[in-house]
Amino acid sequence: MNSKAKGEFLKKISVNGFSIEDNGIRITLRPRGSESIAEITIEDDGANGWRVVSASGSYAGFARGSKRSYFETYINQWAAEAILLVAE
Repeated sequence: MNSKAKGEFLKKISVNGFSIEDNGIRITLRPRGSESIAEITIEDDGANGWRVVSASGSYAGFARGSKRSYFETYINQWAAEAILLVAE
C-alpha cells in the first residue's frame, strides 16, 4: 500500500471511531471513548491484506475465531476503499 493510500486508510479508521498508533507495518487501534478500554493491533501481511495480530480489553475476542474474521473483513474493506480512492 503506497503512502497516499495508507493515509486514506488511516482516515477511514479514524472516521470509524478509532485512535491510531502507526508503527510502520503494525497499527494499534483503540476505540475512542472514555468507557472503552480496548485495543487491537493489525499488521499488513502484504499479499492477503491486513490481519489482527493481537487484541485486548473489551476487544480480546477479536484476536480469534469469527470475531477476528469479522473485524478483518471491515479493515480490509476500508483498505480497498482507500486504494480505489487514490486510484481515481
